[in-house]
Amino acid sequence: MDAKPLSVGKILSERQRFVVPIYQRTYAWTNRELEPLFEQVIGKSDELLKTGKVAFSHYMGALLLIPDADPVFGRIQAFNVVDGQQRLTTFHLCFAALRNLAGHYGEQGISAQLSDLVVHSSNTPMREPAIERYKLEPTAYDRALFRDLIDLDRPELKARYPDAFYKNGNMRPAAPAALWAYDFFWWSAEAYITEDGSLDRAKADDAAVISQRLLALSTVLFEHFRLIVITLSADDDAQVIFETLNSGGKPLAAMDLVRNDVFHRASKRGESQQLLLENHWSVFEKPFWKQEATQGRIKKPRIDFFLGHALAAEQGKSVALGELFAEYKSFVARAGFSDMASELRALTRYTPTYAMLAEPTGNSSLARLGRRLNIFDVSTAFPLALSIAASDAADDEKARLYDLIASYVVRRALCYLTPKNYNNVFVEIAAYLKTNEVNEAALAGYFAGKATSDTVRFPDNLELAAAIHQRPQYGWIPQNRLRLILEELEFAARDKFNINGNLQDGLSIEHVMPQSWRAHWPLQSGASAPADDTLITDDAVRLAIKKREALIHGLSNLTLLTPPANSQVSNGGFDSKRARLNDSLLKTNVAIAAEAVWDEDAMERRADALSHLAAQVWPYPAAPMPTNASA
Repeated sequence: MDAKPLSVGKILSERQRFVVPIYQRTYAWTNRELEPLFEQVIGKSDELLKTGKVAFSHYMGALLLIPDADPVFGRIQAFNVVDGQQRLTTFHLCFAALRNLAGHYGEQGISAQLSDLVVHSSNTPMREPAIERYKLEPTAYDRALFRDLIDLDRPELKARYPDAFYKNGNMRPAAPAALWAYDFFWWSAEAYITEDGSLDRAKADDAAVISQRLLALSTVLFEHFRLIVITLSADDDAQVIFETLNSGGKPLAAMDLVRNDVFHRASKRGESQQLLLENHWSVFEKPFWKQEATQGRIKKPRIDFFLGHALAAEQGKSVALGELFAEYKSFVARAGFSDMASELRALTRYTPTYAMLAEPTGNSSLARLGRRLNIFDVSTAFPLALSIAASDAADDEKARLYDLIASYVVRRALCYLTPKNYNNVFVEIAAYLKTNEVNEAALAGYFAGKATSDTVRFPDNLELAAAIHQRPQYGWIPQNRLRLILEELEFAARDKFNINGNLQDGLSIEHVMPQSWRAHWPLQSGASAPADDTLITDDAVRLAIKKREALIHGLSNLTLLTPPANSQVSNGGFDSKRARLNDSLLKTNVAIAAEAVWDEDAMERRADALSHLAAQVWPYPAAPMPTNASA
């Protein structure tokens, strides 16, 4: 038996074929496996484009092979795939989609190189070219489809398999798994190289970026994804080895590897393992750390996410979740700790902060941040919060920074700005604050240099007010997040004359003017809107309807009510809603009920009021006072 780690590119570049035995299952990977894989690819591609190198290769597990027969002159050597056929098939489908995408964008050189990874070129000696040209031969059930995926481009595939696609070109859920995977890689790669369609290959500058990103994807997949290739000899029992590799044992978490490494090195250095366990590591043995958590689409034990966040906070740089142990070893090598206790203290000092962020309790500023980040699913901000908590900043300065982190997330959501870059932004801020000072002025200084970047900038009060006045939020922001926004605005509206305390659970979001408004809500002119827009003959009526429809889902027309009250008032007129709004005892609802009528002007007035409140609830970082030149 021979075992060695090899890059996927090295494996697929060789003059050899991989045959999946008939007893193996058909291809079965879905988005559950594909999405985390491609997130790893994108992360490493970003790293390559940013730094010119990739720090750590990603290991995808084992590929267990056994020769199909002794080598024969003029025939391509074949290997039976005992284990690893799902990941091997996945890489073939990915390279096929990327090859066709490269051809579609005029990158013929990249396309040709990718083609060499899935088929043998025509000048390769083969006894049976129709069979041997394919570097992978799946099970009989998948074989015909797989060959089409290798041989055809996307338009030809849609023509060959029309039942797998909707008329709009999207894939049907019941489409074969291999076709689904190919389509997933095509669209995911295209979204990445074109920045979600914002780049146009007809423009020279954009074409250069598309080419660079396509090359980065190809390079990362070729060089930095690896398999442990185990090649058996005729004397090895393939089934016994297969059962050993797939025995059902629970895989080790990254922190398990860290623990083993820490105590192994402690033993070699003559340090007390028992004291290290009692004084430092024992905190990680609590059930809290073993619970499964989710970040984006990645699921891991909570302790692994903690390790990633702690390393990012320590170093002020993004950490690859797929290579946490390698990241930790690299961190330790650079840090040069004097003893193992110091090394563990660098981690454990973050545990109380992380626990409060992950499961917030009480009313502290940190707990408030944790609740907000959890509802908005932005745990990528944890490294920044950890870094602030571990700093020497005063408690009131820390509280202000926690509020500004939440404000950044909420403002960007209301202003339709993407959260895709948060994993980089928050660690960049942590590094910036460490280099400068951990305070609001430094945070303002960071964002002052990012004012024109849509992927980074902090929306100011004018942009926030414009979003509240003009942008539909219902249907854009998930309801649990929109509910939090409305709740926080309610608390901000209260004064000493209002009831204190939390809002009751289960409040639902209500449109003051209902989505189906035409029956009971005349236009401002007094005219009734027809049920069917095709019956409109008056341009003024058409414009009035368009203006109203633009405001219906805006924040100024949304409020909170109990589900029974919501159901009772439903699509009724404003007079029928006024009593329920007053009965709710919410300050924001009482203000709505005080309006004589609820129309576009009333919504504008409420948008003004909400904009004022929003600027207080979600503050904007105050710029540092200018230095007195004469001082």
